[in-house]
Amino acid sequence: MSGYTFVVFSKKSRNLIIEAGELIGWDKVNPDILGSMLQAVASEDKRSHLGMHYTSVPNIMKVINPLFLDDLHKEFEKAKGNETKLNNLLERMRKMKFMDPACGSGNFLIITYKEFRRLEMDIFEELGKINNSTMYVPTIDLGQFYGIEIENFAVDVTRLSLYIADHQMNLELKRRYGDVLRETLPLHKVGDIRCGNALRLDWNEVLPHEKDDEVYLFGNPPYLGYSLQSKEQKEDLKYVCDSILNYRRIDYISGWFLKATYYINNSEAKYAFVTTNSINQGEQVANLWPNLLSKSQIIFAYPSFKWSNNAKNNAGVIVSIIGMGSIQEIGQKTLFYEKMYRKVNSISPYLAEGDNTVVVKKNKSISNLPRITNGSRPVDNGNLILNYEELIQLRNQIPNVDSIVKKMVGSREFLHNENRYALWMDENDYLKFGKYSQIKERVEKVREFRLKNGKSARSVAEVPWAFFLRKEYNNNIDIYNNSNSKEMLNILVPRVSSGTRLYMPVGIFNENTLISDSAMVIYNAPFWLVGILSSTMHMAWLRAIGGKLKSDFRYSAVLVYNTFPVPELSTRRKNEIEELIGNILDIREEEGGTLAELYGSPLAAKNPKPMNPRLLEAHKELDKVVDRAYKSTDFKDDNERLALLLNMYSEMVNKKG
Repeated sequence: MSGYTFVVFSKKSRNLIIEAGELIGWDKVNPDILGSMLQAVASEDKRSHLGMHYTSVPNIMKVINPLFLDDLHKEFEKAKGNETKLNNLLERMRKMKFMDPACGSGNFLIITYKEFRRLEMDIFEELGKINNSTMYVPTIDLGQFYGIEIENFAVDVTRLSLYIADHQMNLELKRRYGDVLRETLPLHKVGDIRCGNALRLDWNEVLPHEKDDEVYLFGNPPYLGYSLQSKEQKEDLKYVCDSILNYRRIDYISGWFLKATYYINNSEAKYAFVTTNSINQGEQVANLWPNLLSKSQIIFAYPSFKWSNNAKNNAGVIVSIIGMGSIQEIGQKTLFYEKMYRKVNSISPYLAEGDNTVVVKKNKSISNLPRITNGSRPVDNGNLILNYEELIQLRNQIPNVDSIVKKMVGSREFLHNENRYALWMDENDYLKFGKYSQIKERVEKVREFRLKNGKSARSVAEVPWAFFLRKEYNNNIDIYNNSNSKEMLNILVPRVSSGTRLYMPVGIFNENTLISDSAMVIYNAPFWLVGILSSTMHMAWLRAIGGKLKSDFRYSAVLVYNTFPVPELSTRRKNEIEELIGNILDIREEEGGTLAELYGSPLAAKNPKPMNPRLLEAHKELDKVVDRAYKSTDFKDDNERLALLLNMYSEMVNKKG
């Protein structure tokens, strides 16, 4: 029978569907809950290994509203009272097509279909007011909706859910207008819901489109970070990303962005996906976005927000929503925030106002800041490291042992006020102290450990008394010893710091403290630099440009520090900054407690802890001075800071050639 399709159920499935219908009625089924049911039914192996998550109705609306639905509603408001315009809008809607290339249980398609049918009903009602018509013959149909899904079971559920949605909307139409010329049975044909690997399929075969066709792609494709991908998933990305040399270090969802960009290229089609915010941070930006922005542009975006839904094992991830359109599209773009939106001329790949500038790694600071490097690394299996009790024991056993012991501070010790120490010797020290068994046994264990490890560790097995990486520290000690400086100022920057803090704690130490490789260090640094690194300006850069380890910041020398734009600072400005950062350090000492406690976790989604009030006010005073070094007027927010920094970065890099 032309125009209809038939679904074959097993006897058991048929009986279960009839039973369920008798119990609750299909018009009361919530598609969001249906998706959650799928999560509970499908095995954890099949779903979770793809990094798939499930989408609530409010979050689906964040995607489809700015992608096409808001525009249709605006056109409807303008068309009210005009029969020709209303019929033209209906005709436009009847030609539109939609595809979710990672459709799962079909929630995006279902909600879009329902919203479309409701708008169609509103248009019918408006037409009825004009021509007194009571004939409502819906022409929006399931054949306009397409999908791709890798799991057979989910494909079946998507088709079934669309039939349920069709039935629900027919009942809603009947409730609103009485008798209508549309019944659910026999079932109407659904568009192609294809079972297969979306990264291997030709999307234009699933949903063919011409240059002027109004086609929208949307969905919540699998995220899956690059370190978690299987060999087969890496091959999927290689298949799509042959133009990207470093495809091995991009998230799995990048394949969907690339496929969608190729699909909409040189056409009126658009797409919008929910994605982890990692593709807009760190080194992935330089790997992925130049390829996307050469053929498309960001037309709207929701920067990072916490994802939630009704599914079993609700996925607590930080996501963004990104809408993409043709590179030729003109007009303002939209950035959405929690309770507001902002119109901008363009959106950068960091999801802030700005152009297509992509920050790439630099081996030297573009602002001529002093060099930052990793702290000293032992490669000793713990044998050169001492806790406080071990230090006391050695002091009781070995005369003058403190001459070969340094306090050692890494990120954890710095943030949590923990004490660790290290044996720090050169060859002469070992000749002197190696006669003590307590020292000799530790050093021999280091030698054995290094001999059993990789080539670089084996290369220093014959100097087991020395740290593996110590050259940077030694070189700077030599510079310090040959200078007239009273004290060497070394800045500690944690390599990993909580993303729930307003500021990244930065510390200073003298030459008597060893900074370990769990932190980064700037040797012989100017004091004002501590203030710059402790500012909101620097935090805005770190949040956008640096990568993340779960919700924690990962500080990178080549991607964050070396690329950070700092303007020329007058002596007066530097003195102001030094005074204010000195005050911050004093407050940290006076208030007591650990830095983790003082800085709190005010941005945490669960159980946020406030920052110490005195410390917060001191940081705000510092921010005022640092901000004025960049701009004479106040910044509205971090997005404005980031836009200025990206522009500065572009100018500084281009100037250097």
